[in-house]
Amino acid sequence: MSGEVDTGIEKRRVSNQTTGLEAKKVAVTDIPIIDLSPMYEQDTSAQEVIAKAVFAACINIGFFYIKNHGVSNLAIDDVQAASYKFFSQSIEQKMCVDISKSSFNRGYIPLLGEKNNSKSKGDIKETFDMAIEIAPDDPDLLAGIPLYGPNQWPDHVPSFRTAMNQYFQTMTSLSLVLYRVFAMALELPADYFLQNIDKPLDILRLLRYPAQETVNDDSQIGTGAHSDFDCFTILWQDPSGGLQVLNRDGVWIDALPIDGTMLINVGDMLERWTNGRFVSTVHRVINRSGRERHSMVFFVAPNYLTPIECIPSCLPTDGKPNYDSVSAGDYIVSRYNDVLV
Repeated sequence: MSGEVDTGIEKRRVSNQTTGLEAKKVAVTDIPIIDLSPMYEQDTSAQEVIAKAVFAACINIGFFYIKNHGVSNLAIDDVQAASYKFFSQSIEQKMCVDISKSSFNRGYIPLLGEKNNSKSKGDIKETFDMAIEIAPDDPDLLAGIPLYGPNQWPDHVPSFRTAMNQYFQTMTSLSLVLYRVFAMALELPADYFLQNIDKPLDILRLLRYPAQETVNDDSQIGTGAHSDFDCFTILWQDPSGGLQVLNRDGVWIDALPIDGTMLINVGDMLERWTNGRFVSTVHRVINRSGRERHSMVFFVAPNYLTPIECIPSCLPTDGKPNYDSVSAGDYIVSRYNDVLV
């Protein structure tokens, strides 16, 4: 594997973006809505239709909504209730699980504690991150492999850990379905990606965005313009809105919340894996709703040592991939170093 990680995907793309704070109002079909229900059935022809729709979305916009995804409203309500309880604590209580106290990038990040864009003064949001539960005697933990370690849990919200773990497992199950869809979209065996996810680097993130009364420029907004650095992302967002996506014409468009759906986007890791065939799209959040915005993000990534290198079917005719091979974990660690203040 290459000893140097190219993290320039996000930097190059953001540098070419359209400036300004407004987003174009577009038809919802600009970001397609894909019915996932056939993936839970045995209708292979309907599954092939889904795969083709996902392929088109991944090369045209990098985002798509899914409906009939199998996640119940009850599961969402439970973890949202836990999220409200956590963020309503005092800053002193939340800082007891500050991410700086974890060697594994797990815990709380306060307002302005993260910069998703290098030009930002700090994102106007606070977050809580968790990942898979790692036992004290886990061999990867004992071997010192980064990112594999214990979660931090708040003492003052007793139901928080249970709700988070349950939702994490629900999102893990959904990610397995989506891995199959992405493989089929690339005309690969449906289980192509599943061999590298017995100890994935998935992250469940809760977010709270205060209402931003005044927005003078894009250097300090809810989340600065960026592309995600995982394989793909599953987003639930409340009705407040505020998410904007940079389309292929360099125009910001609104990715409005749609009841009963979740929003999926390609990450930089999948762009590398597909040699640029699937494109990771820049997006940002500006919360001008006049109220708090809450969302839940599930970042999906394979095992730490998974080599992220050109999928054979995506190799160009000259046989030269666009990116050097890198392990999934090394890539994520390098990108963490870019965003934490």
